[in-house]
Amino acid sequence: MYPEGVVGRRTFLSLAVVFGAGVAIAAGRNAAPENVAANSLDGVDGTDVPLSAIANEPAAVPRRYPNVFRTNARPNATFFRNKAGALKLAAACRGLGGQIQVIDAATGKLELSSTPFPGGGGGAGRVVYEPSAEALVAFGPSAMAKSVSLSGLVTDCYSGAPGTRTVAFAPAVDSKGRIWSGNYPMGSATRFDPSTRQTVHTPRVHAGAQYVRCLAIDNKDNVYAGTGVLNPRIVTWPTDSPAALREILLPDAAAKGFVYSIAAHSGVLFVYYEGDTHKELFRVFDLETAAWKRPPWTWSPVMRASAALPSGGDIYVIRNTGAIFELIRIDSRTLAAEAVCAVPGAPHALRVESSDGDTLVDVLCGVGNQYEYVRVSIGGKKVVQSVNVDLADTPLKVQALAPSKSGATIYLGGYLGDGIGSVDLMSGETWRSPSDAGIAQIEGMYPYDESIIYVGSYTQGRLFKFNPQTKSVTELIELRDVHLQSRPFAWAQAGGKVVAGTVAEYGYNTGALAIINPLNDSDITVISGPIPGQSVLGLAGEGDIVYGTTGIKGGYGSVDDTKPAHVFAWDVRQKRLVWQKPLLGEVEINSPLVVRGILYVSTNNGVIRLNKASGDLVFRYKLLNRSAAPGYKTSGITYLPQLNSIVHMSGGTATVLDMEARTRREILRGNYADMVVSGGGKLYCVEDGTNIVEVDAIQKSTVRSSADLVTVGADGWLYVARSLGGGKHAEPLRADSGFGPTVRGCHVVDWDGDGILDVVTSHDDGTLQLHRGLREGGFAVPERLAPGGWRLRQLAEPFWGLA
Repeated sequence: MYPEGVVGRRTFLSLAVVFGAGVAIAAGRNAAPENVAANSLDGVDGTDVPLSAIANEPAAVPRRYPNVFRTNARPNATFFRNKAGALKLAAACRGLGGQIQVIDAATGKLELSSTPFPGGGGGAGRVVYEPSAEALVAFGPSAMAKSVSLSGLVTDCYSGAPGTRTVAFAPAVDSKGRIWSGNYPMGSATRFDPSTRQTVHTPRVHAGAQYVRCLAIDNKDNVYAGTGVLNPRIVTWPTDSPAALREILLPDAAAKGFVYSIAAHSGVLFVYYEGDTHKELFRVFDLETAAWKRPPWTWSPVMRASAALPSGGDIYVIRNTGAIFELIRIDSRTLAAEAVCAVPGAPHALRVESSDGDTLVDVLCGVGNQYEYVRVSIGGKKVVQSVNVDLADTPLKVQALAPSKSGATIYLGGYLGDGIGSVDLMSGETWRSPSDAGIAQIEGMYPYDESIIYVGSYTQGRLFKFNPQTKSVTELIELRDVHLQSRPFAWAQAGGKVVAGTVAEYGYNTGALAIINPLNDSDITVISGPIPGQSVLGLAGEGDIVYGTTGIKGGYGSVDDTKPAHVFAWDVRQKRLVWQKPLLGEVEINSPLVVRGILYVSTNNGVIRLNKASGDLVFRYKLLNRSAAPGYKTSGITYLPQLNSIVHMSGGTATVLDMEARTRREILRGNYADMVVSGGGKLYCVEDGTNIVEVDAIQKSTVRSSADLVTVGADGWLYVARSLGGGKHAEPLRADSGFGPTVRGCHVVDWDGDGILDVVTSHDDGTLQLHRGLREGGFAVPERLAPGGWRLRQLAEPFWGLA
């Protein structure tokens, strides 16, 4: 496809997809764990099908729909004063762009927009101000924290402990200006000293900890770390003694879960964590008595936000009364609460400072999809300054495509998204649901008819019914609390029911099937563990049977299953497992697909055909040579009717597999993912994370002009240099693998006069062979024109008049 020695931008991005291991804040679908499996397909039984490679040019892209899922910034923000004393707001934002934004508080104007984690769909999760360098330190889906100067220069700042995949959680700053952050999956914390550029790492803070999810530091320089996944708790140590760990146990905590947030104030900790009923709990810990205390009120601070003066004293939070948001002052000794005044919305940043004998509270309020900075005078009990804030929307990484039945629209979700979106394929117009519709990050969708699309949302394993005509959303079930399920990736229809397949909740590893009666929203049956210990990643229905594929990776924080990944058949009407088939050496199998009554599944390296009745393997079609670690949905296949072929996508490479002609043709290589075929039979996929592109998979003949130059290399590939006219030619491309290493000479000819150019070759054994060109690219099986005598002869131009 590309000349040897040439690595284009998209090729380089593809290599990053193949060899990278991205883990974002909310754990993305392509995240890879530490253990790496052998190459996919190497250990699988079944007959290998030899494929002739047709490496034509990259497929044309007739239409591109850019930035189809944009959303408001939804920032984790912090106030700071620069060296000149001006109050600024630094916002860490999700998405593929505008990940760090700096706002002038006095004017609300955007002064800086930076993307320190390009390609990281999770964006920036947290940000802190580092005054000595007058820079921001950003934390995102990387083991490396990034420094962003106020002029926009991005550099590496520091790395987490060895083995860390992300330091995106819970930064805090101690009294000496040292920055602390949590490490996943090492379950440790890192201290970075900006003055010396040195880092110190704690040990894993307790057995079973994979996350240090949140950090707080009190005015005595004690660190408090909230952990997850097994037996979450608080672990504390002095900032100068990071190995002197001491534990604080949580009342009524989940056996597997998280401490979501800790805030250290004068003599108390505000703690938010997952309870044993999987509901979030808010508790207050008294540092002097080392005991949990009950506040004289029952509500929880909005967005877990609280702030106080550095010297201590009263604590300020926001309370949602249901009608208004109120700024509340809390006495840190008695916890008595007093309303100060109303504020416009929920707090995305909160800061307290004193000036001229008054206490001032700065709040970044979210008001619908807009943001407003307010300053409150505690003495005057009123808002004394209000400024609209110019935070920019950000493009989200697109995933979970679903075509409408009419073929006119594609529906889609976003990584870390907050709703469902769509793009009109004729006009290019985009739409998205309100952010408060209840749908979060969409993992999979199933178009049932023109008025129903089933939607699976992460977290909490929520299943919804979306009506594209009325744009209404109905929640059907939450699978987390009772069934311990999290990610509804897979969907199918069988036996008169709609079936969803899921990945388990954090810390658990057995997926489930949720079987929905489309005629009765309350009629839902959940089947745990069609394959115990494994996630359900793909489903396809035919008749009463749903065919499923699994992966050995469960919910994050769980141990990978030791069995290989499976394909299974489940009878929906009879509610029984028909068969299950482990595929030796496979860690993840995806996209079951029934084409003309034949069952296929995808792996990272190709396609497998199975016997529907027994699950026995029939054929293996190897397309790639990737080493794949356990993950979620890192490969996929779809059927393209216009070519009667399967398109395979993995690692950013799309390959057309013609099962009858036994050819493979690479059509895309780069930053591509998530593909669908519309009702009109056109192929669409996600490009560069944020665009949807239409892909013209129909290829023209390999040799297109008698002026094209052809040669066969020592590797047996036919190389074609296309004529550009005027005696000029394009760079040669590898066009077909089926010519072999014995070719001595070759020439272009239309042998049978059908308008499609063919190639005639002479060989070391003296034979003369004809390779008939195919209209869609590639060549038919060679025909022998002469049994010998051509070894020492050169092919001359007049020869081609013999056709």
